[in-house]
Amino acid sequence: MNIKNRITLFSTVWLLIILLVTNSGIYLLFQKNLHDNALEGTETRMESLTEAVKTSTETKMNMTQLLRAYLPGDSMIRIITGDNRVAATSSRITDDDKVQEIKPTYRPNQYSEVKTLNGMVYTVSQHPVIWTDGEVVSLQLIEKESSIPNTLQILRIVLIIATLLILIPSYMGGRFLSRLILVPISNLTKTMEENQRRGTYKRITINKKSSDELNKMARTFNHMMDLLENNYKKQEQFVSDASHELRTPLTVIESYAKMLKRWGSSRPEILEEAVEAIHSESIRMKELTQQMLILARDESQVDLQLEQSDLVEMAKNAAKNMNKAYDRDIQVHSNLVEIHVECDSLKIKQVLIILLDNAIKYSSAAINVELTKQGNSVRFSVTDYGIGITKENLDKVYDRFFRVDQARSRDTGGAGLGLSIAKQIVSAHQGKLYLESEEGKGTTVTLEIPVKQS
Repeated sequence: MNIKNRITLFSTVWLLIILLVTNSGIYLLFQKNLHDNALEGTETRMESLTEAVKTSTETKMNMTQLLRAYLPGDSMIRIITGDNRVAATSSRITDDDKVQEIKPTYRPNQYSEVKTLNGMVYTVSQHPVIWTDGEVVSLQLIEKESSIPNTLQILRIVLIIATLLILIPSYMGGRFLSRLILVPISNLTKTMEENQRRGTYKRITINKKSSDELNKMARTFNHMMDLLENNYKKQEQFVSDASHELRTPLTVIESYAKMLKRWGSSRPEILEEAVEAIHSESIRMKELTQQMLILARDESQVDLQLEQSDLVEMAKNAAKNMNKAYDRDIQVHSNLVEIHVECDSLKIKQVLIILLDNAIKYSSAAINVELTKQGNSVRFSVTDYGIGITKENLDKVYDRFFRVDQARSRDTGGAGLGLSIAKQIVSAHQGKLYLESEEGKGTTVTLEIPVKQS
């Protein structure tokens, strides 16, 4: 059974159960009310009859005539002695044989009840009275309540019709509701099957005015498609970048390998040059592959090991290490002695090294590093006074494999992936990376990340 039929069946059956319980309660309450009213009327007439019997006993009137005079329609009066014998009776009930099924029972006290015989309702009331011979007898009044079964029959018909009138629209409404709920799910299934069949990344059309769970499911699916398509494009780009960028070092290695094969054993200078070139290009290929693997990940897939770190100390240590490695003057300035932020210290240090490495490659003067804390963010700026970047190239610096000075790229090293990696790490920290530059005067790269106090 599919979900649509299950929803319809469940809602209809549940409503039917509620209606049956409600209708049963209404029926039983109405039946009790009819019985109580009928019994109250019988009691009232019984009290009048009892007073009349008492009066007639005192005045010695004819009891048979008296009982006949006070006998209502569709009723019977019986005088029951102490030994459960009927001393006298008077009846106006047509089906008298059914009434005879109510056995005469002497009761010394007042008593009343409702009896149902073969679908017919009778009210019975008994009072003790003094009979003509001075004996205490039980005066019994039995009334046939013909209107009660008829009224209850009409009530049953009304309740059945009302139940059907409620169930039919409820069933139709359940069908409509299930269809309304399952249309987005059906669309989702069809879209997934189409994507699987065609290898596409088709999205579901979303009703922007709606904000229910089904709309949320559609948005989640579309977001998943965005991630899958983005990852697929990254994979394609990785393969394309790898095949393009690895071609050069592989060509160099192949060329020197051919030289070694031809002259390596007889010419030591070629052997030394070839080994050095192959070793250098192998290292470059390894670094290039590692960088491309980092960029192949999505920002949401960057694994951050967050901890409280002092950015001032981190910047000073990075500047000190770069100064020893390249013998360059790197000055670190900060408006605070310590600036603590929650970050992945290794990855933020990697960003600092990338920014300092770029500054060293494209300048020869001193490099300034400035740290400032403003409100809920920390800014880390690296300024060099080198060749700068032209305005038309400012938007390209974050592109993969882009180099500001192509002529110097082989001499200075690097594959043009540094800023792309830095931007990815900063974005994973919910931060920003922006660049200001003027050709011939220098460049300032600013890293801004939010502060999360411990």
